[in-house]
Amino acid sequence: MRKLDWIALLLVVVVAIGGKIIGGSESVPENYSPRRPSPELFEPKFWDSETVAWLREGSQNKRSETRSIFSIPREGFIEETGRRGSSTGSAFSVSSEGYWLTARHVVEGCDQVYIQTGTREGVRVDRTVIHPQADVALLITDGAPEGLPIAASRNGKRESFSLGFPKGRPGAVHGRFLGEMTMRHTGWRGYRERVYAWSIASEIPQRFASLGGLSGGAVIDAAGRVIGIVQAESPRRGRFMTARPETYQKVFELAGINVPVISEPVLKARISSANYGSIARELITTLRVAKVLCRVG
Repeated sequence: MRKLDWIALLLVVVVAIGGKIIGGSESVPENYSPRRPSPELFEPKFWDSETVAWLREGSQNKRSETRSIFSIPREGFIEETGRRGSSTGSAFSVSSEGYWLTARHVVEGCDQVYIQTGTREGVRVDRTVIHPQADVALLITDGAPEGLPIAASRNGKRESFSLGFPKGRPGAVHGRFLGEMTMRHTGWRGYRERVYAWSIASEIPQRFASLGGLSGGAVIDAAGRVIGIVQAESPRRGRFMTARPETYQKVFELAGINVPVISEPVLKARISSANYGSIARELITTLRVAKVLCRVG
């Protein structure tokens, strides 16, 4: 080998060794593996890729407004058989102490319940408190993200924004208030409750013929305060029903916990049909609104 070739080879070796020494001066994450890099360094924020398009596409006016001209019935019916399998729904944090609200039918009859926190990751629910006469439940975990502020009442608000996981994927719905009605749950555990009815004005993204999976999701007003929990829908009429604040405040009493109500607005700018996608995206990617995993068997 010529002398010039030996010098070139020596330089390559020196550069390679120098790189190792320089790299070794930096701290290495405890879970670092050359075969499997740290997910904190390389994976996007959970739900980020599924919701980033919301910022540029805006809401989709999918449902016909003519459906809302028909008066709501005095009483609606939901048949409950008592049989269920593994499924998903939605929930939202109301306190960093580890308190979450959801719909009763999302978690009732589950052998195990989890709050999903990442791809194939979740936090197990330690305790579930079921409202005996309403489709509302409280989930308790070992800590939670910052809670959404709770309003004392709907206080005449005519618009709402519901956030959760329709069809198991992140989504949001803009609703317009129709009135109150009685929802009758028939079957193995029959009960009646007063609920709010809303027409669907728009949704993000435009992809779901049904809101299944949005059950248990947060219903917030234009000031960012919780005024309900998604419970049921009437797809043919383009409507959905939600729990009243008085109902889920009762489940706080049953659980023996105190979740303060907020009277003043919590956002600097009001939520509207034009910007609710960005608000929903922030609450979902920070896991303040999360997917619930129900395991049976």
